[in-house]
Amino acid sequence: MKKIKITMLVLLCILAVGLCGVLVYGMAGQNLYGTKYVNSASQLVMEKEVSLDGVDRICVTYDMNNNDIRISEAEGDMLTVKEYNTEELAEDEISTVEVDGSRLEVKGKKRNRTNYVYFGTYYDEHMGNYTEIGLPSSYRGELVFLTSSGDISSKMDIAIGNTFKAATSSGDVCIPNITAQDVSIECSSGDVQLDKISTELGEAAGDIAIKTTSGDIEADQLTGTVNLATSSGEIAVRQMTGDADLRTASGSIESENILGNAQVAATSGDVSIQCIEGDVTADSSSGAVQIYEGSGKRTVRTTSGEIVLEQLTDVWEVKASSGAVTIKAQEGSGSICTTSGDIKVDLGRLTGNLTLESSSGLAEIRISEDNAFDFKAATSSGDIDTFFDDELVFSQKRNSAEGVYKTSETGSRIVVRTTSGDVRVINYTGGQKD
Repeated sequence: MKKIKITMLVLLCILAVGLCGVLVYGMAGQNLYGTKYVNSASQLVMEKEVSLDGVDRICVTYDMNNNDIRISEAEGDMLTVKEYNTEELAEDEISTVEVDGSRLEVKGKKRNRTNYVYFGTYYDEHMGNYTEIGLPSSYRGELVFLTSSGDISSKMDIAIGNTFKAATSSGDVCIPNITAQDVSIECSSGDVQLDKISTELGEAAGDIAIKTTSGDIEADQLTGTVNLATSSGEIAVRQMTGDADLRTASGSIESENILGNAQVAATSGDVSIQCIEGDVTADSSSGAVQIYEGSGKRTVRTTSGEIVLEQLTDVWEVKASSGAVTIKAQEGSGSICTTSGDIKVDLGRLTGNLTLESSSGLAEIRISEDNAFDFKAATSSGDIDTFFDDELVFSQKRNSAEGVYKTSETGSRIVVRTTSGDVRVINYTGGQKD
């Protein structure tokens, strides 16, 4: 028993000494709870200048250490490579620059990464390591930039006549303007920020492919055949010229203007396009789809989310499992089907057939009296009310109606079916109800 008491007394003394140390450390103004990151200043460890005569492919690879790649414009016609590190490097740890025929490669070497952890302090001896690539503006060959854990950025506009490729496992890609035959950018974990990309170098535009696993894609203008995809992140591009394929598993998709056909898919997120001059197919499992201006066919499907299509002049096909549908069309025709949600259509001129189906929700059409069409409506639980009731034959329960409104030279037809919801057809002029 006496030994146990002595042991406990020793442990309490050790604990008391430790607490006193913590108290003194805190009174000295040190950070007890947060983490402080410290890195020493970067210093130049390698500098080389290489002629690009006969070189049509430059590959900068840092897949064995975490250097950032920073691109800037060289003063002359020679490629310059400057490597910066926070400590002195051994010879076999310094990057190599080699020319093999028409290929020039800058390759980073493997280093033993050391992290020192002190009380409240995290010291990383490789923070701030980067390589500067001085690229002559006259170079037109292929460019490839690869990093394992580092950013890829540029201070200059890149204009080449070949392929541009940038890929990083964990890092951001930030480049102002790229003009190239084809452009490919990939980030496993990081954002992509761009101003302008153009692949219009010949008669046919090239491909623009940007993919992130976890990160946003932001750009001002993309010209070419566009393919953007992210597993978890948002896609925001102000203008795209060319056909586009935009996909995100978790995140929204936004664009002000698309000049071309588009395939758009969001598993969990909204789709918002201000204007598209071309056909569009848009799918959203959980989120709204909104397209406000433009021309072309519209095919839109949502599982859970509202659909808004405005200024239509063509054909549309809309399906929504749970969500309201609003259509505003100068002219056109199409079909709308909802399981649960109201349907509202404003239509100037009917150019074909219009079909509305709703299991649970109102079906309302506002259409100009200048149109002519066959009409048929049925509802299991709801009322039917039109501005041309006198032209229709109603069932005894007034839950179905059929007839002809004026004589249609084009054979246009309106069919409305609801399970639980009213059917309304309202005459309007210039967007105003009668």
